[in-house]
Amino acid sequence: MAEYLDADPRALRALAHPLRVSLLHELHARGTANATVLAAATGKPVNAVSFHLRQLVSYGLVEDAPDVGGDGRERWYRPASADGLRISSRALGHTPEGREALQAIKQQTAAQWLALVEQFFEPHSEQAVRVSNEESMLLTDEEAHHCATELAELLDRWSKHGRQAGDGVRRTYRVMTMLMPLLDQKSQA
Repeated sequence: MAEYLDADPRALRALAHPLRVSLLHELHARGTANATVLAAATGKPVNAVSFHLRQLVSYGLVEDAPDVGGDGRERWYRPASADGLRISSRALGHTPEGREALQAIKQQTAAQWLALVEQFFEPHSEQAVRVSNEESMLLTDEEAHHCATELAELLDRWSKHGRQAGDGVRRTYRVMTMLMPLLDQKSQA
């Protein structure tokens, strides 16, 4: 089951760079990869990808995968956590460093999500699946926690399936979920 982490604020600030976020997403989708594979997936130069992978390693978000790869001449990487990085903002908001990290990650996430939403609504002729879901629910805090856990488990199951299945042409899909109470409403009894 996925856990929500109270991550180190310095590590979160490292994720304020869009290429690092993209690399982390690609690694979670693939399980392991080298800089050449990730450069092709992100459309960025190999030297830039290598630099940012080393930064992710230094913050403990990515680690070497020495058991992968052929003759050992290329460095392979994997996410430090197989469950992904799920951030709980509750503890981070109690320190100045945590608040700064949250602000940086908020700006990066908002920019990235906006770019993905714009891409979603662009006309396209490809056969790739594009689906948008949005729901509003009346839940207790405990029910919301259970819902978030079930969603995380579902996404984890499909993510593992994609890394383990070897048949067919695969591409990286992004799934974005956000479960939160609406700020402009009071609790309803």
